[in-house]
Amino acid sequence: MAAACACANVAALALVALLGVKLLGGTFVGLGVTISYTRVDCAPPPPPSPTANGTAFHEDLLPLLAALPAAAAPLGFASLQSGGASVRGLCLGDSPEEDCLACLAAAAENLTGCLLGASRRAGVWRSEGCFLAYADANGSSAREDAFRDVVLAGQDPGEGPNCFDPGRLVALARSMPQGGLGAQVDTDAVALVSNATRNRKKNTVRVFPDVARGPTTVSVMARCAPDRAAGCARCLGDAARRVPPCSWGLDGRHERVADVLGYDCLLRIETSVPVQFLRKTKWPSKPLAMALFLLTLLSAIAAGIAAASEAGYLPVNAAAN
Repeated sequence: MAAACACANVAALALVALLGVKLLGGTFVGLGVTISYTRVDCAPPPPPSPTANGTAFHEDLLPLLAALPAAAAPLGFASLQSGGASVRGLCLGDSPEEDCLACLAAAAENLTGCLLGASRRAGVWRSEGCFLAYADANGSSAREDAFRDVVLAGQDPGEGPNCFDPGRLVALARSMPQGGLGAQVDTDAVALVSNATRNRKKNTVRVFPDVARGPTTVSVMARCAPDRAAGCARCLGDAARRVPPCSWGLDGRHERVADVLGYDCLLRIETSVPVQFLRKTKWPSKPLAMALFLLTLLSAIAAGIAAASEAGYLPVNAAAN
């Protein structure tokens, strides 16, 4: 039995060594994008006025900021008002309740600087997928309607022919369900790319057939604030127009994320590719890899003989020879 185990160990080590040589000829690729940011927008404070009462505004606002995270977490949105202050909070997608709560609680703390600067309207966006704003009135302003910011993360492959068709991207964003609970659509990049050609064997963009390794999936996530639902389609369309159409790759090898931030809606565009094995055309270290394989194999054989000898299946002299 011990000899059989020893032989099995030899075979297993040899197989590992052989696989080690093979893996030197390629790489397993699983990308994934990490995006991290906190974006704070403080409106300029109003000019001093003898009728303005900043202390009363803060007294109304601070309890609302403390209460909003718990109020918004269950459904991903809440709007609260007291006296002359109002607050709104929104979480993107189907975030778990505890994640939404944590994100909004952190967002409330991020607004401290705006409060100290006497700003009467402010908003904060966090990469975890939430938004929180306060105001001195429960209504939008021209400045907030026009506000858009784009945050990009991931691999930037540079300019190339694989670009989003802005019209298709805008049409998709405007068509997202607008019931207030948010929506997500996943589609192949081919459906959103200008002048793309399909490969007959693979459903992927093949402008550069020598480098395109597989399909690129485009995920579009959107959510509008329910209290501003009347302008949802317009808000999402405007957000999609801000997405840079190029520098995405869309070739099965690059992944990127773009968050478009606004006071009335949030839009996230994310590309992903499957985990794949990329084989190199040449093995620059093939002699070294073969030497490593032989060394590992010989060591495994020696270990197997020693194990069999200790178990009594080989005479000591035979093991020595």
